[in-house]
Amino acid sequence: MCDFQSERTSFAMPRGWSLSDYEHGLISVLNAASWSQREIAVAIRRSKTVVKTYLRNPGRYNITRRSGRRSSLSATTVRRIVRAAKTGKYSSSQLIRALELTVSARSVRRLLAREDTLCYVKRKSSLVLTKAHKIARLEWARASVVLGAQWESVVFSDEKKFNLDGPDGLQYYWHDLRKEEQVYSKRQAGGGSVMVWGAFSAKGKSRLAVLSGR
Repeated sequence: MCDFQSERTSFAMPRGWSLSDYEHGLISVLNAASWSQREIAVAIRRSKTVVKTYLRNPGRYNITRRSGRRSSLSATTVRRIVRAAKTGKYSSSQLIRALELTVSARSVRRLLAREDTLCYVKRKSSLVLTKAHKIARLEWARASVVLGAQWESVVFSDEKKFNLDGPDGLQYYWHDLRKEEQVYSKRQAGGGSVMVWGAFSAKGKSRLAVLSGR
């Protein structure tokens, strides 16, 4: 939720998209049904912070204003930061460089954390699948679902690569809760790595093998 003041004006900036009357009722119903605040936030595609704020005092929601010193950021700059963050392309440090800001990365993170429709999440990873790959996987699943006792002769195996130049899966970004989550393609080579292999079947699991060479 945003609540920043302009450098030369005395009015408060809007705090992002306020909850609608429908969302008020939905939150209250789900809360009465013993849903957690995180589950409610996911269900209504809002941040956990705004759900918590509403439930703390529904009657005063969107009425009270934050106290404290004025922000050094103008209203126009705040809007630029939020718009850029919603693209999912920038971290807080990258926003400072891209927009030539004079504030700290922590200030940018605090600003974005108060935006109702933004949430800092880990980017999901996925293999690069072509249309042919997807069709082949679906056909295999349909043929395999009726194997019955033959599953006892099937072995599932997989490998895990540990990169020596840093992990593949630690990508975080500011996600707009009103859009689909972003996905990135996993790296397959480069930088040196250690590969391990394992398998399991109806008879149990294999010992973990550490692969050497190519």
